[in-house]
Amino acid sequence: MPQNEPPELQELTKASAGLLYPSESDEPFDALAWPGGTAASARQAIAAHVGPGRKIQEVPVDRFFADLRGADDAGRFDELRRVLESNLDGLSVFRVGDGEVQVDIYLIGKTRAGDWTGLHTVSIET
Repeated sequence: MPQNEPPELQELTKASAGLLYPSESDEPFDALAWPGGTAASARQAIAAHVGPGRKIQEVPVDRFFADLRGADDAGRFDELRRVLESNLDGLSVFRVGDGEVQVDIYLIGKTRAGDWTGLHTVSIET
């Protein structure tokens, strides 16, 4: 891991390593970091990243993780939530592309430095 990465990004990368999001095609998580910039909210940060035309739906954090309680790696998902919440302020979950076959899922919040940081994965839904 490069030493210039924010410590929060390092923690998220470590916590999500080898963890797969269960859908029709189990997908890994990728850590992300975007400068705080002008996005005043997590939704605005997501919208700026994905561009116009894709539907963005916020999912309550409790519901997102409740849906993973039956997963093979349920304990690791509980630990992932703990790591996310201890490293990020205002953790939010978004589904981008609702109604599409490939839905992007973002779990993001702000670091102490004010940057948007979190995880991205994909849900395949046919």
